[in-house]
Amino acid sequence: MPEKLKFFDVKAKKPFETDKYEVEIRQQKSGRKVRIAFARSPYTGIRVARILGPVKE
Repeated sequence: MPEKLKFFDVKAKKPFETDKYEVEIRQQKSGRKVRIAFARSPYTGIRVARILGPVKE
């Protein structure tokens, strides 16, 4: 079971906590890779993101 993460819905201006999220690895322009979690806001239904940190290789 994934751990709960805190996200912030900018449109509703409210934080929320969920364990229903997807983690993606994205590459920055500098070449570094970063882990980002995406979730749906329970307030507005928009997709919000949270940066988890760099990928350790």
